[in-house]
Amino acid sequence: MKRLAAAQLQHKFDPTQVLYLTGDVNYCSVHLLNGKPILSSRTLKWYNDRWPHFIRIHKANLINPQHIHSCIVVSSIVAHLIMRNGARLPIGRRRISAVIDQLGIDLPKNSCTGSYQIKPEWSSYLVNQSRVA
Repeated sequence: MKRLAAAQLQHKFDPTQVLYLTGDVNYCSVHLLNGKPILSSRTLKWYNDRWPHFIRIHKANLINPQHIHSCIVVSSIVAHLIMRNGARLPIGRRRISAVIDQLGIDLPKNSCTGSYQIKPEWSSYLVNQSRVA
């Protein structure tokens, strides 16, 4: 049986071009700005260790904070992030307060609900793109 060298199969991409990563056991999908997902045999923990500026928002999601459009906080245990391409990613209930602090969002004391735009200049971009739910 013929084997390929592992170095030939590795994808090389710039972290600034990555929107977010979704994990599935020992694989993850790397979603790029151009809309192409790339399947990688690395784990989210591997990427999280090498790209410390990325934020782990969920057990299955690692995001690039440069490409967040808005944050929707429904309650103290339910929140979502809307990415630049329109993808809605859930925030883990135990990570909500840490993610909100990292994003620099000030929640009112009396109410923990609301929608907060991080990059409002992307609103026109989202309308032109198809929204992913």
